[in-house]
Amino acid sequence: MNEISQSDFVFTEDFAECCREEYSNYCLHILCLSGAARFAVGDTLFNVIGGDAIIKSSGKPITIIHCSKDFSIKALLISWTFLYANTPQSSYNTIGNIATTQNPVMPMQQADLDRCLLNFEEIRRRLDHPYHNFYADVLRRAVETMIFDFYDIHARMTHQNIEGVSQASRILQRFVTLLQEGLYKKERRVEYYASRLFITPKYLSEACVDVSGYNASSWIEYFTTQEIAHLLSDRSKSLIDIAYELNFSSPSYLSRYVKRVFGCSPSDYRKRLK
Repeated sequence: MNEISQSDFVFTEDFAECCREEYSNYCLHILCLSGAARFAVGDTLFNVIGGDAIIKSSGKPITIIHCSKDFSIKALLISWTFLYANTPQSSYNTIGNIATTQNPVMPMQQADLDRCLLNFEEIRRRLDHPYHNFYADVLRRAVETMIFDFYDIHARMTHQNIEGVSQASRILQRFVTLLQEGLYKKERRVEYYASRLFITPKYLSEACVDVSGYNASSWIEYFTTQEIAHLLSDRSKSLIDIAYELNFSSPSYLSRYVKRVFGCSPSDYRKRLK
């Protein structure tokens, strides 16, 4: 099992601290307690009010535009080093991640907010007791509980069908299975996956949108982006290596792709990982 470091977890009540460059490789879990704020991720603006949550993965940084005087938060930042090794396996995992990448703001009911606050406290309590004989295991379980609670809240608030038995759901599941097999490393054309599923590209995208809210291209980009982030974290790999591994026509094309999805160059992204 992977070692757990205290530095994998950061608790704060300072919104500006959550946006620091040093935490660009952390997943932000922010509970908004009161007030309102406006922020940007790349060129996209978002509004958040008390009772909302912000779930922000690594990638483009948050830029704070405005916060009301009574804006207050409680936040838990968890490193992607920890999450990559310990995120629970779930059919909702990818849907939840891609959804929060597109829109990090998640409305909640008061009971949901209270439950998430308890999860934060439980993780802090487990983190502060490293002499427990099963320290790593109980800490992982506490994080898993928080993640599943966020999945539950998001599924209810966005009316997602988790299990899915419709034809569209079956198509999405088969499509995601192909992506999970790593085919996106060589093929990023919707037409390719449609042909593997014996349907038209239009029908594949319509099925994806119907079940998840995101088209087929968004799913392919999500898997590609996660793989690029993983490969960039390995400093032994050059851009030429990564471009070859992911079938980009040239390192310059890869650089333009990274700039578009992460909002910075590959070298700047690597600097953020230090």
